[in-house]
Amino acid sequence: MLRAERIRPAAAAAPVPVPGLPPLTHHEILRLAEPFSRAGRSVDLPGSDRLARQLAFRPREHAAAADMPAVRETLQLDAASTDWLALHRQLLPLAPAAGLPPPQPATLQAEGAAAADLLAWVDALPPQRQWQQAAGVCIALGHKLQPPPRGQADPVLTLVQASAQVAGLAVVMKVSRVKNVPAELELRPASAPPTQLPEDLLSVLGLEWSRLSRHSGGWRATVRLRGDGTARGLDAEAKFRRGIEHLVRVLAAAPAAFHDDFRAARWRVSLRRGFPLLVCLLLIAASAAVPLLELGPGSVYRMLIFNAPPLLMVWLFAMRELPRIELPPLPRPLPAGAWVPARPLPAGAWVPAPTKTERSA
Repeated sequence: MLRAERIRPAAAAAPVPVPGLPPLTHHEILRLAEPFSRAGRSVDLPGSDRLARQLAFRPREHAAAADMPAVRETLQLDAASTDWLALHRQLLPLAPAAGLPPPQPATLQAEGAAAADLLAWVDALPPQRQWQQAAGVCIALGHKLQPPPRGQADPVLTLVQASAQVAGLAVVMKVSRVKNVPAELELRPASAPPTQLPEDLLSVLGLEWSRLSRHSGGWRATVRLRGDGTARGLDAEAKFRRGIEHLVRVLAAAPAAFHDDFRAARWRVSLRRGFPLLVCLLLIAASAAVPLLELGPGSVYRMLIFNAPPLLMVWLFAMRELPRIELPPLPRPLPAGAWVPARPLPAGAWVPAPTKTERSA
């Protein structure tokens, strides 16, 4: 998992030694920094941590591009192992260009045995690749580069995190590298957050989106992804952009418009949430009707009925997410103060299309 705090100022915290390894020597620093020096990058000795075997390089700035604001690039090389290195890149926005700044910087982590290969991989991925625009909001992406498989020349790029800010909410998606494990979506208060969000705010987008659940720090949901490796990351990026566009459109309008515009989708979500309860009721009714059936000792149906409970238990625990047995709430119009409308977007930025309620007015 990429972490923004790995690259830190020199006096941010006391150095922590790497267990079993001595601090970086002068010769090791020269050897590790040699490919960076050839590429025109200077070592930042005050920002480095020899005891923790972390080598920092002087930051450089990139001008604003199509979807990327002006950013400051920072590199840090971790030599926590004698035969394995990790190169971290952070892209911090200098000033917001369009929309709102992301809650976290765009990050990239490359792992391998040779520092020259890591630098070549990182430089091959342009900073613009880790920034996107969705509905006038900047999206910062966190990627990981791993050594190429046998017989291939290019490293494997996977998405591990995406973040943005929408209407006082810091939206963060964390993507697991395990196939078929859904991505975790978290909405945390950033500034003037909404006071209330409906549970079906995101699940109206489709079957891949789960309901919102409230917790102490905000709201959580999950998103099912397709594919594996790079394809899984691209699907996560597309779904995150769609979710951001949806949040901008909905939170910029009145809460009552959400019920009017997504009335049919909200009813479908309620029916989906009531399906586990319906299955339980059908099983109870079927078990009550079993004594009424006249089945012989050698009947196949008798065998299936006898083995149904353990088979159902195995199927239940084999599911990625346990179903929630509940009586789903009926969709109702939201109160007028459910959320704070989003601030006006800059000139030339994306403007939400008028909702059904606004068009009728």
